[in-house]
Amino acid sequence: MTSGHEAKTVALPSLDQTLEELARVEARYPDEVRQRETRKALEANERFARDRARVETYLRYLGEKDMFIPIYGLGNTPNGLPVALPRYLIELMDASARVLYALMRKELRERGPQRLIDRMPAGWLSAEMAERLHGYYLTTEPDMAFDVLVFGRKSWRGMSFEEFKASGDILDARLLEAQSVDTYWGWVREFVRGARLAGLTGGCTFTMARDAQGRLHTDESLDREVLDTYRWPLGAETQSVLILEIEPPKQATKQNLWFIADAMCGGDRARRPAILDAADLEIRNGRLYGKVDGVEREIKKVNSRIVDADLQAYIRARKAAGEEHVVERLRQVYQLPHVWPDLSKHLMGFYLIDKSSLTGLSLLGSVRLTPRTELVTPQHVERWRKNPAELKKIAIKPLHGMSAKGVYVGPTLEQVEQTTAQEPMLAQEIIWATPILPNVMPDIQDPDVQAGICSEARLVLQAGTPAVPLEPHRARMVAGLTRNHFQSRDPERKIKNDPRGRGWYSNMGAILAVKGELGIQERDDAGIGMAPIYWLD
Repeated sequence: MTSGHEAKTVALPSLDQTLEELARVEARYPDEVRQRETRKALEANERFARDRARVETYLRYLGEKDMFIPIYGLGNTPNGLPVALPRYLIELMDASARVLYALMRKELRERGPQRLIDRMPAGWLSAEMAERLHGYYLTTEPDMAFDVLVFGRKSWRGMSFEEFKASGDILDARLLEAQSVDTYWGWVREFVRGARLAGLTGGCTFTMARDAQGRLHTDESLDREVLDTYRWPLGAETQSVLILEIEPPKQATKQNLWFIADAMCGGDRARRPAILDAADLEIRNGRLYGKVDGVEREIKKVNSRIVDADLQAYIRARKAAGEEHVVERLRQVYQLPHVWPDLSKHLMGFYLIDKSSLTGLSLLGSVRLTPRTELVTPQHVERWRKNPAELKKIAIKPLHGMSAKGVYVGPTLEQVEQTTAQEPMLAQEIIWATPILPNVMPDIQDPDVQAGICSEARLVLQAGTPAVPLEPHRARMVAGLTRNHFQSRDPERKIKNDPRGRGWYSNMGAILAVKGELGIQERDDAGIGMAPIYWLD
């Protein structure tokens, strides 16, 4: 089985070329156009959020799919409504992603396969696989997602939706973090279906991906093409595909995996892909096997869904249980060449592009969507020791992993010293989000929650693959997602009895910690935590 990639014949854009294209996109949208598109997006969001019949139709559809899982521990609250963003923001995000890809390729060309070995945990990438992955990443854009904080240029912290709408301000965005990860396509397709059912039809666009004729995909044609990338090159032999995860039934995103598996096989249970943990796998004579419902099958393609935090916890737990052989088997899976015909699904992808990638992007100076982001060094700590007031202007977050784990906004010097002693940390300038939806929880009386809902956007790009007829080496922006959360008006307000001393701003965990005080106990509206982004033609 060959990879199907013609690596030596493909020339992806250089860093200079992607920067030039980004400048062209910037120039296409003068401020008067951005202001007009911002107003149209806010009006569309208000129409949807205040139309309770449409909201109920959307939520009822998701409810019938059992999608109201409280993935943030918040419970079932309506924080998963579709959100309109201005088209220029989507185009700027996409163009900025191309710069990030080009920057990654430049670094790989300069440092070679060893760069990949250095980024992964020690011993988890062989020289042979590193060489293969290196050639792949130079010629094919991998999966990527990045989180973006959406804010008004002149808005202030704690501004309400009504205040922002009346201000005539312009929406802007900043990249908060980036990861090379698989998409949430199982969820995305249901979000879009629910949004269409609720009336977001003509003139509402959910993707920038184009078909072989260069036309924007329909919902149906994009769905078919994305699913083909999961199946490629096995076609209908989807029962030989493995979705590899750490203890899948315990994952907050497990439902997304079930949706993808069912869609891949068209509902045919006999051809359903396997969703397994490393403990369910066996390697014999260089071939990989897994047991599904007690029946063994050979695995011919693996789609890895594992992230660093889960991997490290799994390694510690298995070793503590005396099960080093399970860890070793998982490590060997990533060295088996034949189960990785699609290298974008390899574990290496998670380590390829991450929050640290924004450091290089911010140093370019010409990518406006990038906040100032730096790797914390001893020199930083010494400077903050002399001037602790600087800490009020930054957030620190782990180099690897999700930002929700281990983030301190306006940290104390003690927090900085403790966290940097444990793992590499990044320092990032603080930017306050702006509510782009009206408050949809009027029954909650807390004034800070009533200040409105602010939004984080996640743009998801799916890797180039021979399964895609148009530009098979280029990643496609298949969807945008939002993760809505609450924001406080009071910059000094802290969560009651929180030993970490976190503030309320931009933090779902803040509401989680005080949901009892706010009366959030039993709601049946939503809790998925994500929703589709669309823009108006």
